[in-house]
Parts: sequence; structure tokens; C-alpha cells
Amino acid sequence: MEWTTFLSRLTLWAFAGAAVGLLVGLVLLGLDVVDNPFWCVSGGILVAAVAMPMREAVSRDR
Repeated sequence: MEWTTFLSRLTLWAFAGAAVGLLVGLVLLGLDVVDNPFWCVSGGILVAAVAMPMREAVSRDR
């Protein structure tokens, strides 16, 4: 995979992780579990940034 393809996929995954993290954070904020929903956003970005290369490696092995 070219580096531009890898970078674009990683960026899309990070944006998707941020969106999911924001939704989860806002739900938790509404339930009064967290004070700052942006911690969930950063967690979503982290999970997406780790999951994307792992998913690519698994699909390449098949």
C-alpha cells in the first residue's frame, strides 16, 4: 500500500473514531458520568488509529 493511501485511510478512521467518541462522550455527559466529553473523543481517535493498521494486517494475511 502506498503511503498516501495509508495516510488517507488512517485520517478517515481517525475522523470516524472522533465522531463516535464525541457521540459516546455526549451520551455520558447527558448521563452525568463524565465532565468533559472530549476525553472520549481522544479515546476514539486512539482506538481508530490503532485499529486501522491492525485490520489492514489481518486482511492482508487472508
